[in-house]
Parts: sequence; structure tokens; C-alpha cells
Amino acid sequence: MMDIQHYQPSILSRYINKFYIYRFGENIDIQLFPKGVFEIVFQSSDCFLQNTSYSSGWKTRPKDFIGGLHNKSYHVKSSNKDNYCMVVEFKPHAAKYFIPQHLHDFQNNVIDIFEIWGDSVSELSQKLSSEKNDQSKIQCIESFLLGKYIDRKYSAIDKAVNLILDSKGFIEVNKLAKNIAFSNAQFTKRFNEEVGISPSQYCKVIRVRNTLDILAGNTQKSLTEITGQLGYFDQSHFIKDFKSVTGRSPKTFTHLAQI
Repeated sequence: MMDIQHYQPSILSRYINKFYIYRFGENIDIQLFPKGVFEIVFQSSDCFLQNTSYSSGWKTRPKDFIGGLHNKSYHVKSSNKDNYCMVVEFKPHAAKYFIPQHLHDFQNNVIDIFEIWGDSVSELSQKLSSEKNDQSKIQCIESFLLGKYIDRKYSAIDKAVNLILDSKGFIEVNKLAKNIAFSNAQFTKRFNEEVGISPSQYCKVIRVRNTLDILAGNTQKSLTEITGQLGYFDQSHFIKDFKSVTGRSPKTFTHLAQI
């Protein structure tokens, strides 16, 4: 069994979507799908394992880390029961206001937050250990992140991200570049740095994320109906996108959702 709770941010609601708290049973393997957002994860111990398409088998995750944008699903499990992790889910393209590095360094990766923020992390860890309830822990995290805020201006890349989200990922990269008066090469470089993944991969993640939301809400629809609802030109393109991100066909996914 795994219990999931979520909380709204208070002082950083402009940048953070939600706080999630996952409480794991022992050796429960869960599959996580890309959301197109950065996350900071604080774990109760270093007994969490992760298995991804770019690693060879199960690997121990850092106790507290920043998770970059993924373009494929991955698996997580706890080797001990009663472990939990607190997840800060940023809003799309909001992580750049807190992380000083180019965000493409985090792609398909998890990086110990100590490598990013140094000794100040130790003080935060002590505070999180001493607090007894979830809300108090969240307040500690928000206060910590407020101190790491980087004042950045709204950029052309922010505009491009909004166009992708508004189109649910159905927009061509060259049209995005043209819309913000960038060359394709310049646009791709800047997008990687500010968002953490290439624009074409980001579009695909957003398309599949929207698909997962639709499938979660209604598993009775046929692939033909879903393909048309989403805006795909044909069913084969839809299936190819879905399998490349989730590792499963839409048909297999809907079957498992009904079990």
C-alpha cells in the first residue's frame, strides 16, 4: 500500500504547484510518468531505490535531491516499510527561479541538493527532522526556497512554454522559434538551458501527459476516440508517442488501469 497526500503552497504559490507526501509500504514498486516539471524530493531515509531506462537496474537515490525533467517513465520503491518522501512540484518553467545551474544538466537525472546549495542544506535537514507535522515541514521548505530565490525576468522561452501548454504539445518547434524571433538552433539551446529538455521532447511529454489524464478519467474510450480527442493526425503517431514515454502501449495501460 502507498498513501499520497497533497498540500497547496502558501508563500511560493506563484512558483510551486503542490507539495506531495508519499508514504510507502515495503518493496512497493510504483511507476512514475514524466510531468514536464522539476521536483525537489526530501526522503525520510536513503532506503529508496530507482530504476530508469538510462540506469542498469535498481540504484539508491540521494536522500534529498532535485529531479530534472524526464522523457521516459521510471520506477521507485522503498526497501523499508513506513518510509515517506516529500515532493516539491514546481510549476512549468518555474524551477529556474531557484536553481542557479542550466537546467539541462538535470535531464533524466537526480542530483543531491547539497551539490546545489551546500552547507545551508544541513540546517534545513535538521529542521525537517525536528518538525512533527507535515505543514510545519512544508513551511520550513518554503522558507528555505525563498532564501534561494533568483530574480529573473520573464523571457521569450517562458512565452514558448506557455504556447506549448496551451496547444497541449501540438505545435511545431520551427513555429515556436519563429513566434519568438529565434533561429531554430538558438531556440533549442535556450530552451534546453531554461526548461531542462529539448523543445521537441517537451512537446511530446506534454502530449502524453494529457493522454494519461484522459485515460485516467475514462478507460472505456477506444483508441480511435482518444486519438481524435487529443488532436493526433493518426493512431500510429499516438501509439508511438505513448510507448516512447511510458514504455507501454495505450491498450496495455488502459487494461492495467481497470484491474
